Amino acid sequence: MKTILQIPTPHLPLRLPPTPKTSPFPTLPPPKTHVPIRKLPPFLNFPAILASQSLLLPFPSPAAAESELLSPSDKINIESILVSIDDFFNRYPFFVAGCTFIWLVVIPLTEEYLKKYKFVSAIDAFRKLRDDPSAQLLDIRKKQSLDFMRSPNLRILGKSAVQVEFTEGGEEGFLREVKKRFGNPESTVLCVLDNFDGKSLEVAELLFKNGFKEAYAIKGGLRGNDGWQAIQETLLPPAVHVYPRKKKNSSVQLEEIRLNTDDQNTGNGQAASSAVKQEQNQN
Repeated sequence: MKTILQIPTPHLPLRLPPTPKTSPFPTLPPPKTHVPIRKLPPFLNFPAILASQSLLLPFPSPAAAESELLSPSDKINIESILVSIDDFFNRYPFFVAGCTFIWLVVIPLTEEYLKKYKFVSAIDAFRKLRDDPSAQLLDIRKKQSLDFMRSPNLRILGKSAVQVEFTEGGEEGFLREVKKRFGNPESTVLCVLDNFDGKSLEVAELLFKNGFKEAYAIKGGLRGNDGWQAIQETLLPPAVHVYPRKKKNSSVQLEEIRLNTDDQNTGNGQAASSAVKQEQNQN
């Protein structure tokens, strides 16, 4: 009797096929990459209906929107700000006083000092003419005033006053004449002299804005309070003093008339005698 091991098995495979591994969980099909969406009919498209209805609603006003955005805590409390400012003033009184002094006094004085056209006293104008080689004296008075009182004589300073009459409305002609007298306005400092100080500051500003280096108006002018004539006896040297021209007496005037008529008439001198008689009758 043959045993099981001795039974030939040519019909059997030499190796058994491997047993497939089975998972305890059921396998699911892979998800589909694209799922077609069924389009709804227009009357069932609720988002589009809501969007179209929202466009028909009125827009809120900016004031209402701002009131909604700002909560009561975000609004400015003026009372608390005023209390804080008052508390700061009480804590630092010297700091506040110092800032006020600088703002109201120091800054205006500095601006006035650095300004290139301004009022200067007569003594300061004389010192500037004496110490600054580029400083010149400009007399803007009318011819009648010049006939009554001449300009200050600056011969001791090596300079001479320049006389150019200024009239309202004739600024362009005045500027042309002044620039003609002074060849280099960019390096020229002018001290403007008037009878008083009515137009001198206006002229100084005009000159500075039209190319002159600096322009100063003499305060008081020639004949005003604290002007050139008022301080000359105590503060200015005698060489620059000014005085009214004396009126000529009748005899000198008659002699001048006689000499003038003699030059015009070379005849028997009847014209001269008639002119003298007319002058005597007028006196």
